[in-house]
Amino acid sequence: MKKILIMACAAGMLTLLPACGGQKTSDADSKQDTVQTATNSNAPYADPSQENSYNAKLGGKDFVITIKRAADKSLPTVTDDLGKSFYDNRVEVTITCNGQPFFSKSYTKEAFASFLTTKSETQGTILLGMAYDSAKSDGHAIRLGAQVGQVGIEEGPAFCVEIPLDGSASSIVRDTNQDTTGDDGVE
Repeated sequence: MKKILIMACAAGMLTLLPACGGQKTSDADSKQDTVQTATNSNAPYADPSQENSYNAKLGGKDFVITIKRAADKSLPTVTDDLGKSFYDNRVEVTITCNGQPFFSKSYTKEAFASFLTTKSETQGTILLGMAYDSAKSDGHAIRLGAQVGQVGIEEGPAFCVEIPLDGSASSIVRDTNQDTTGDDGVE
């Protein structure tokens, strides 16, 4: 009888131990499931918003160049070769000269569409971003680097957006001498 009682107590304790440990595993499993559900969602991916400001002294004037990139859900979504959907970005460029408004414009991939010549440049790509190009800016124009490409690969055609200091119209040209290693890279 004593042996049966000891065996019953041991079996009861063994039953309780996994139950306690099972609760912890259950919590961990439920947290893991929540994370997996969130990451496996069918919702399109959106780049995190980003804002950068640059100060430049050009042509004897002080300029502050502010560039804001954000996913724009009003633009058509883009699907890559693997079938993943992405929101395209909108980039807002605001420039002040000696503290006064000088330039303000919104850019999307559409602004660069006439320069995208191949299927790989147009399909599955978004406007990755823009940045001030201090090496190419001078007393005549502020120049910004821009890039269109696939999300995650961060490669694709580069462009130069030129904003003349005399207030004339800005222009876009394809950058055939693309620098992907400089400090003023596309943000």
